[in-house]
Amino acid sequence: RESPRMKKKRFHTVLISGGLILAASLLPALPQGELPTRGPDYFRDATDLAGILGSAHAIRVRCNGNEDQYWRRYMTDMLGHEAPEAGQLRSSLVSRFNQAYQRAETLYPVCDGTAVEAEARFAVSGQELAGRLAAHYFPRGARQGGGQSQ
Repeated sequence: RESPRMKKKRFHTVLISGGLILAASLLPALPQGELPTRGPDYFRDATDLAGILGSAHAIRVRCNGNEDQYWRRYMTDMLGHEAPEAGQLRSSLVSRFNQAYQRAETLYPVCDGTAVEAEARFAVSGQELAGRLAAHYFPRGARQGGGQSQ
């Protein structure tokens, strides 16, 4: 019999996975050299998503052990798509991930209901940000598909 905690973990895993997979899977379809200009909103959202992934990773490691690299793999994928080369963006994303990881480690010293609920909240926020990042690349398609305009 599955515990409520495991059901919550599965729920938020599926929730954020869908948004991140959607965003990541759409990126390779773009023609090279035709990427839109990245503005302040893009950089804010990308950095915020890195922070969310770092926070979620800290909780997941706390609850499941160091072998669980689920959220770190998403961060690695994000870096591969959004900042594959060394530079300011990549450094900012990695820094934000690490800072958020350390903060979440402090805020959630044990794996309890509070930590699991926080990871679920991070998943919802991460899905929203991943959708906004995808909308950056596909603004018309994202709006037609129910994305929010800003």
